[in-house]
Formats: sequence, structure tokens, C-alpha cells
Amino acid sequence: MQRFLILFLLTAGLSARADIERSDTKESLRGLHGIYVVVQLVDEQPAGMTTNHFETLVESALTRAGIPINAEPKKSNSNANLSVTVDIIHQPQLDVYVFTTEVALTQEVQLTRPVRGKNMSAETWRRTRQGITSPDRLDVIDQTLKLCMDAFVADYQAVNPPAQ
Repeated sequence: MQRFLILFLLTAGLSARADIERSDTKESLRGLHGIYVVVQLVDEQPAGMTTNHFETLVESALTRAGIPINAEPKKSNSNANLSVTVDIIHQPQLDVYVFTTEVALTQEVQLTRPVRGKNMSAETWRRTRQGITSPDRLDVIDQTLKLCMDAFVADYQAVNPPAQ
């Protein structure tokens, strides 16, 4: 029975959320009129899993949602950076890939208490998902990244309604 369960999980692909969602993080997206996107692929690069592949997925999601993409960080948008990290590790004994997808927004912020200096950068929004999949189901990684991007788009649109 245990072997059957392991085989099922490997062939079906498995993904789980690995973060705590706070209801106030979407407020940090209010008034943001564009973001700079950085995509990183860490560790393994299975066939078809390239930085360009993930950049295309992320930029397509943002474009479909009407969220402007900046060619570089813009001061007028608090130097907002959407950092997308996909970490894939091959586990050869079981011939599976263990992965983490993370989408995080970093931008300039101000503390409410008096401090020396000016603004500083801080991560104000994040979604992380982890999973395991077999070599013939690498699409699970794309689906997991899509879930993170869907959460970002939903939070962005909740506080930035389209112009009428």
C-alpha cells in the first residue's frame, strides 16, 4: 500500500503552500504602477526549464492582468522588484524533482518611527510553494508558479482597480 501511495504521488505531482498569508500584505501593492521583474532558476535545469521559460510565464501573467512591467526599477514605483525564484533539485534515488517556487515583491519603505537616513528596501509581499514531481510531470512546476502569480495578480487587482 505504501509503495502504491509513493508511486501515485510521484506520477501525479504534488504541490503545497509553504507560507503564511497575511491579509495586510496586499495593501503594500496599492498605488504601484509598474514593477521590475527578476527571474532566477536555482540548482537543476531539467529539459525545457530555463530562466527564459519562467520569464515568459511571469510576464504573460502580468501582461494579461494589465500590470505594467518596467525595463528597470523606477523610483516613481518605489523601485518595486518582483523577484521570482524557482529552485529545482533532482533526487536520483527516486528519480524525482523536489522544487520550490517563490514570488516576492521588494520595494522602498519608510518606518513610522523616526530613523536616520531615508527609505530602505523591504520585502512586502510573498508566496511560496513547494512540491515534488516526476520527470514526466515537470508541468507541475509551471502550475505551481502560476498559482503564486495568480495570488499576486489577485492581490494587486484588489487594491488597484482598473481605470474607468
